[in-house]
Parts: sequence; C-alpha cells; structure tokens
Amino acid sequence: MVAFFSCAEATNYTVGGSEGWKIPSTAGAYSDWASQHTFEVGDVLDELEIMFDFDSSNNDVADVTKEDYDACNTDSPFTVLSTSPANYSPDTAGDYYILCTTAGHCSQGQKLAITVTEPPSGPTSSPPGSPPPPSPTTGATTSMPSVGSSLGIARLVLLESILMDLLCLLFS
Repeated sequence: MVAFFSCAEATNYTVGGSEGWKIPSTAGAYSDWASQHTFEVGDVLDELEIMFDFDSSNNDVADVTKEDYDACNTDSPFTVLSTSPANYSPDTAGDYYILCTTAGHCSQGQKLAITVTEPPSGPTSSPPGSPPPPSPTTGATTSMPSVGSSLGIARLVLLESILMDLLCLLFS
C-alpha cells in the first residue's frame, strides 16, 4: 500500500526541448532529440506523455503510417492534434510516426519517429519455441486463484488508484 503515499506521476517529454515543435533549424533535429530519450509504455501509476508545444495557428501534430511519414504524405493521418500544448500518450509498445500537416513543414524536417518499448520490469515472455517453465517439485502444490479473488484484487487496485488521484488533487 506504499502507493497511497506517492501521487501518480507521468513520464513527460517535451518534443524538441525548449525549441518546441516547429520547423527545425537542422533536418535531423527531431531524430537527434528522440535518440537521446528512451520511451517506455507506462503503467497505471506512470503514464508516458509526449508533449508538443507549438504555435497552433501554423502547426499541428499528426500520427501517420511509416509510409506516409517517409513520403511526408499528410492526406490520411490517424489523428490530428491542433491545439497546443498537445499531449500524445502511446499506450502500447511499437513504432510511432508523427509529423506536421502544414504544407512544406514535414519536408523541412518537422517530423518525429519514436519507438516505444515495454518497461524493463514489465511482463516477460518466453521466446517462441522455448519449453514451458518447470513444474513445482516434491510436495509443492499450486492452485489457481478463483475468479472472485482476482476480481476483488482488481477492484481494490482500481479503488486505490481513484483514492490516490483524489489525494493528489487535494494536496497539489
């Protein structure tokens, strides 16, 4: 229950640092910026937030396919965030491609590709084709938790999260 004593924090990144999201002075500026950071999927207590600070009258933030990113094609973005500051919160591991849809901005370097990874302490999986973990031996017994106890734990975690958010609001 240590979580009650600390407020939920997001892992925040401001794209481009103090320069913000605009046509960069060098074509590889956003690639250089991204290479200095490790982006990991957050959990309930630590959400990944990538903030774009930009002039809303002349810029936006659009996530696109890799092909559209490579070609600077702005015709079919998944989403467009047009009000600054804009928070982008990837919730799964993978590659993300972001660009500005204002004519000419992408071709001048206003685009960002990032890879979001699972946190090191996250769930682990066996490589394909590997044998299952060994069974317990000599006198050890295992039992699956009942559905009721799993749901009870999930409800407790949800309640704890809500209470933490309320405490954070009260004391911030």
